[in-house]
Amino acid sequence: MASLLNIENLKTYFFQKKHVVPAVDGVDLKLNKGETVALVGESGSGKSMTSLSIMGLVPKPGGEIVDGKIMLEDINLTELSEDDMCKVRGKEISMIFQEPMTSLNPVLTIGEQLVEVITYHQGVNRASAVEKAIELLQIVGFSRAEEIIRDYPHRLSGGMRQRVMIAMAMSCNPKLLIADEPTTALDVTIQAQILELLKNLTKEFDTSILLITHDLGVVSELAERVIVMYAGEIVEEAPIDEIFDEPYHPYTEGLIKSVPTLTGEIERLYSIKGNVPSPDSLPKGCRFASRCNKVFGRCLEEKPQLKSISNSRSVRCFLYDDEEEVE
Repeated sequence: MASLLNIENLKTYFFQKKHVVPAVDGVDLKLNKGETVALVGESGSGKSMTSLSIMGLVPKPGGEIVDGKIMLEDINLTELSEDDMCKVRGKEISMIFQEPMTSLNPVLTIGEQLVEVITYHQGVNRASAVEKAIELLQIVGFSRAEEIIRDYPHRLSGGMRQRVMIAMAMSCNPKLLIADEPTTALDVTIQAQILELLKNLTKEFDTSILLITHDLGVVSELAERVIVMYAGEIVEEAPIDEIFDEPYHPYTEGLIKSVPTLTGEIERLYSIKGNVPSPDSLPKGCRFASRCNKVFGRCLEEKPQLKSISNSRSVRCFLYDDEEEVE
């Protein structure tokens, strides 16, 4: 399978008066054409900052990509000027943000915002852009698209606004779609509809998806492969079916245990003790050590490296220093 996105040793740091904050600290990530990969972890793990790094939207002043490559096919995005990145952003790579109300302009109609994106990136006239906008709204599930283009964002429900954001993201048939917590603010029924829509669009537009989420229930519906992040680092990578059957890293195991079951047999949901360490005060050894139920002496003193266990699996944990320990 051909590679679409290839990230090598990505380091995105924030420079404060007294110290350097490593928000993303040496991330390697690969996404193939037509593939859906989920980047999973709690808030503060570095998922969203990884996606903003790919988009060239690291907050400034203060934030900076200090090392690494972000290759979109044969283009190194970290070397592009802002003008060149603007041409890539929206056309080659699109992003759906967590809260569509903050991403849509409240004083412009849905149609005006869609038309602006289409005319900028595709160079068509307004009449053609309006026609394309209506077609896109129909594709994402609006039966009265001709009316929706005249509406303002505040007149739409959360699920409808998210569909508009998906239509806008897909308007230029991007090679890569980054979906940052696309269903977080929606109820369960609407979540399922949005996930089904994303699944269908990847087939229709032949688009790859990088799904950013903390919800492993969402992952199981959409992704083929899972990458787990913790405190700015990747701690595990595996195919979707394998990671649910046998998580290797204690953090991944905790995330899976935290997913509610349909049986309702447990009285209280499992939760991982403690919190993700602040990037400006990371521990000396393993970054998960203070929360881990399998911690031992070495974990407190040494930093584990991400180790390949097989062609499809890797883990950052001293429990797997000997390959034969993994059956």
